[in-house]
Amino acid sequence: MPSAHPPLSSDDTFIVYEVYGMNTGFLGGLVFVLVFASMILIHELGHFIAARLLKIEVEEFGIGFPPRLLRLWRAKGTLLIGKERLVLPLNFDLPFDPKTSIHRPVEATADSIKGRLVLRTIAFAATEDGQYQPDHLPEHDPASARSSAAPLKHSKDFPKPGEIHVSGILNEARPGTEVTLNWIPLGGFNRIKGEDDSSVPGGMAAASPWKRIAVLLAGPTMNLLTAVLVYTFLFYQIGVPNTHIVVIADLSPGSPAEMAGIQTGDTVLTAAGESISSVSRLQAIIRAHLDQPISLSLQRGDQQIEISVTPLSSRTKRQGAMGVLLGNPLHTTSSWFETISPSFNATYGSIRELLALPGQIVAGAIQPQEAQLAGPRSIWNLFQQTVSRDVQSRETASVNTGQQPTNYTLLAIISLTISLGILNLLPIPALDGGRILFTLPEIIVRRRIPPRFEAIVHGVGVLILMSLLGYFYILDFIRPVTINLP
Repeated sequence: MPSAHPPLSSDDTFIVYEVYGMNTGFLGGLVFVLVFASMILIHELGHFIAARLLKIEVEEFGIGFPPRLLRLWRAKGTLLIGKERLVLPLNFDLPFDPKTSIHRPVEATADSIKGRLVLRTIAFAATEDGQYQPDHLPEHDPASARSSAAPLKHSKDFPKPGEIHVSGILNEARPGTEVTLNWIPLGGFNRIKGEDDSSVPGGMAAASPWKRIAVLLAGPTMNLLTAVLVYTFLFYQIGVPNTHIVVIADLSPGSPAEMAGIQTGDTVLTAAGESISSVSRLQAIIRAHLDQPISLSLQRGDQQIEISVTPLSSRTKRQGAMGVLLGNPLHTTSSWFETISPSFNATYGSIRELLALPGQIVAGAIQPQEAQLAGPRSIWNLFQQTVSRDVQSRETASVNTGQQPTNYTLLAIISLTISLGILNLLPIPALDGGRILFTLPEIIVRRRIPPRFEAIVHGVGVLILMSLLGYFYILDFIRPVTINLP
């Protein structure tokens, strides 16, 4: 994980420091809870926004998990009475269950506001022998000019100023999304209408496959965009890295690099005769020359120095073959706009490194225990370290103006939100990626997998996933992953 000059990457190792300073355990725990809850809430917010934009009804958007504490508000909904669409005011609760009231006759009053009918009152209409027969409008009634109305009913109450009386069959009811606050503050959830039932009009399962995929992708996309946003904030604070220049950000004591005479702050110009323009390229050269001497051309101040160093295969991934921490020099920015492109590039680089981990494990470049997944306790311990180190560095920087404060907490947030986004895209039943996988045949072969079968697979997938997570979390509490900051 990078130190004061992110984004950094070792060749590859980190040096272990002991954390001194104030007790920041409570602050670290609070940050962990807020970050964990925010990541889940942002993920669900992505699904919610996409569903609303694509006209898929969301019955409830919950902040936290049930039991419910209170309803914050109900969004505006709509009713379709005959051919006339009415808008439901904010926080309006229908006096009947919309799910069981479709195709029943209703009578409503509405106000015309900016060319739209806004509901005032509604009730089931009177019927005669079970058959609804609305009255016809007189020809002189101005409401009869509404070409989309079907039918509007005239009554003795109609002359009320500004009031329009609408009667007809209730063909569609969208009561509006309830936004609720719940007791367990660990994220959020969406209750999307007809999520697994394609017979429900206006629901998720009844939407086109492209719309369903867009809604499913929106959650992970929000997590990745959050990483871009945090990178933007970070780069605006410390400067934008020049990714075409590679510097030695730190050295491990007694490492091959230190023994060869490499110093912190050296700029790597060439390695093994090849010009170096990225950290990843230098890392590849180091891995290709294990136990072989590599000639390095370094820029140190006004001098250009030639050094030979031998990366050792006997050193672990955490130690690093050469024992150096690589980074990029930073340049300050004058506006947020300048940080946008580097932030997307840095997020893409982080995603690529994460996706490359399985291949590196198979190739033996990384030992499986070094790529072990971190569970809640491990992440809790990580935030204890990052917050403590960041607080300590800011206390030191306030006294020593020449020292830059660290930003480990922001980097941990970036790493976690990217991991969450990528994890949800994996083709595993019950996850977003698994649901997308079940939607693809509908696009490719024009045939839909039976919703009942899909629901069973996802249900079994949830049980298996929860069992594995339970086992993994218990194991994490027994043997948490040790994460050491540089």
